[in-house]
Parts: sequence; C-alpha cells; structure tokens
Amino acid sequence: MPKYRIYYESYYDEHSEWSHRDAVAPSKRRALQKFFAELLESLSDADLVEDAYPQDLRRIDTKAEYFWWEGDWLEVYRGIEEIDAEICPICEGTGEVASRVAEGFRSQLSSASP
Repeated sequence: MPKYRIYYESYYDEHSEWSHRDAVAPSKRRALQKFFAELLESLSDADLVEDAYPQDLRRIDTKAEYFWWEGDWLEVYRGIEEIDAEICPICEGTGEVASRVAEGFRSQLSSASP
C-alpha cells in the first residue's frame, strides 16, 4: 500500500517551522482523512479554527488549506505527496532511503553476517 507524507507548517510569534507525518493508505485523500481523523480526535473544540478545518472528512480536499491550534502553535496543512522512503538499515533509523536502496542494504548486511 502506498505511503504518503503530509506536510504542515507551525507558527509561534515570529517563528515558523515545517513538520510532516507519514500515513499508509490506498490514496492521498484516504491518507489525509486518516491524518485528520487522528488529529481531530486529540484536539478540543478550542483548538479548532472555525470553518478552517475539515468538518466532513468524506469531502476532504487535498489541495485546500486547513488550520488548527496545538498549544500556542498555529498549524497549517500545506500539502501531501506519495513517498518511497524507509528507515535506513545502515544508520539504524537516523535517516531515510528509497525502498529499493533499503532492500539492497539489507541484502548486503545479511550476506556479510557470519
């Protein structure tokens, strides 16, 4: 099943930073539905920006701009893309590589083992 990366930007006073979360789903739309379903479950009504978050997940738009609060940080959904990335087996989780590369590393590691 495809893996998608959901990007959002966080703002606090004059600071901003980009973040992402990954989701495995059959489509971009389903990945975004999954992301927001989990997010909305963890937020209170006070964390939601009126009319600026997906109120009906069945009609979610992958190109829309959505807003919510996490503590003092204003979060803004920025986009989604399909990715082909896995945790790097060489660096043990400190980086990502394409799935094909990860498989090559795993086969080299297993053939080098005594």
